[in-house]
Amino acid sequence: MKMSAKELKAIGDIGITLGDSGDELKQFVNDERMQMDKEKELERQRKEAEQEAERQRKEKEAEKQREIEESARRWKFQLEKLKVESETKQKEIDTLAKQKEIEAQEKEAERDFELKKLQLQLQSQATESQSNTSVDGSGDYAVSHLPNIKLMKLPPFHHEEKDDLDTYLNRFKLTCRAFNVPQGQWSFQLARFLQGPGP
Repeated sequence: MKMSAKELKAIGDIGITLGDSGDELKQFVNDERMQMDKEKELERQRKEAEQEAERQRKEKEAEKQREIEESARRWKFQLEKLKVESETKQKEIDTLAKQKEIEAQEKEAERDFELKKLQLQLQSQATESQSNTSVDGSGDYAVSHLPNIKLMKLPPFHHEEKDDLDTYLNRFKLTCRAFNVPQGQWSFQLARFLQGPGP
């Protein structure tokens, strides 16, 4: 059974009162005191060890929390960066799409203009050719000596279907040559095959 300091002192006092001042009593009291001091030191060390362990545990938790917060900040920054980059790329794509649409509209308008211009020229030439034929009296000659014109066949030009005008004109020239159509009649024949909106 462990004794307190008061108990040891009381035992020592009782021994002195009884006239017992022997070495055994002193040794017993000293041993008990040393044991008590040793136990106090162990208790102190145990408490210090517990406090140190608690301090380290709190430091680790705080460090872990800081790492989590730092990781969350990095992720948030990356997400914001990706969002800005995505919005910038989308704006660039929208701008390019709009530019291409404008370019396509300009090309379409230019194509329409050139086609109408060509139709007007062909109609003018055809009218002039018919007028000259009727004036110089060679109309019968043109019909009677050009039977191949009536036999000449060529798919009509479809502007709505985006036919290539240059390719079509080259094909028309080859067909006229194959049917021996005089070059003076080409414009009149081409007007028959062209289709599309009027001027």
